[in-house]
Amino acid sequence: MLLVFLASGCGGEEHGLSNDLAEPLAARGEAVAVEIEAGDACGARAEAEALQAEVITAVNDGDVPQELQEELLGSVTALLAAIECDPPTAPESAAGEARRVADLLRES
Repeated sequence: MLLVFLASGCGGEEHGLSNDLAEPLAARGEAVAVEIEAGDACGARAEAEALQAEVITAVNDGDVPQELQEELLGSVTALLAAIECDPPTAPESAAGEARRVADLLRES
């Protein structure tokens, strides 16, 4: 459900996230998954909110190619929607979603 960021060459021009951007965002996605697996839905939500803020900043700064913006923002929004802090539970699928975000960011 989350993002597919492939850095593909098109006439020598790359389309995707830079590794300098993708790796920290992917690490944040992994942190979300770790918090969920540890049973800390509120910690996971805080990490997901930080991820969302970082993604929004990257989009606003022009660091995310236009063709990836909608999918990336939608994916992070879906991740946040999957995590409920009150009561402090998150569906197991949210950890998978967080890992998927992280993996897809790394694939850029």
